[in-house]
Amino acid sequence: MTNRLLIILLCNIVVFELNSASLFEEQNTIPIAKEVFSLSSNIEMNAALVSWQIRDGYYMYLDSIEFKYKDELIPFRILESKKELYKDEFFGETEILRDKFVISINVNPSLNLSEVFIYYQGCSEAGFCYPMQKNKLL
Repeated sequence: MTNRLLIILLCNIVVFELNSASLFEEQNTIPIAKEVFSLSSNIEMNAALVSWQIRDGYYMYLDSIEFKYKDELIPFRILESKKELYKDEFFGETEILRDKFVISINVNPSLNLSEVFIYYQGCSEAGFCYPMQKNKLL
């Protein structure tokens, strides 16, 4: 009788541990940055339009966004954004972006678009911050 009770108790503990481990893995999976900050770009006439669709529960730092061509910064113009001030424990008060963010950069013949890189960084509201991301414009 004692052996059966012990076996039943151990089986319950094992099943509970397996279920809690599975639950723990599902809740603590961190999506990759390109799933959270969905980036797209297209070229229209003399401008490159770049947009991010930012998943709910995440945000990007406006100050982190840069376009570089051969280590030179390329200026951009904001076309659409949901900016807000945010008090960050590391950066202090800073502007963040949520939902959708669209910008434009001027394109001229001397600019090789295949060598333009986009840099950006963002975080989750749960406290996880992604490292700086680097993508090619094209």
